Amino acid sequence: MKKINFKKWAFRFIVWILIINIITFYLTINYVDFPGVENNTGLNLFYLGILSGILMILSVIFVIMSSVKKEKRNYQYWISIIGIVIFGIIPLVSILI
Repeated sequence: MKKINFKKWAFRFIVWILIINIITFYLTINYVDFPGVENNTGLNLFYLGILSGILMILSVIFVIMSSVKKEKRNYQYWISIIGIVIFGIIPLVSILI
């Protein structure tokens, strides 16, 4: 079995979270909820939020595993840490305040 590069996967998950947040932003701006209009935008936003949450948990786990395995820290590791702070910790703190 090959060695898993945890920081690389954490970086990929953070990039996907960024893409999901851009899509969510676009869908939120174009969301129309008039009585006669049928759309599934609300349901799509819900599923994208769940997917983003799962990817965030996986990226945190993979960054922790990268630190435990003492992998070399490069831009992928640091961007993953910054992404976790921006997309995970700041929204969590803003909900609690």
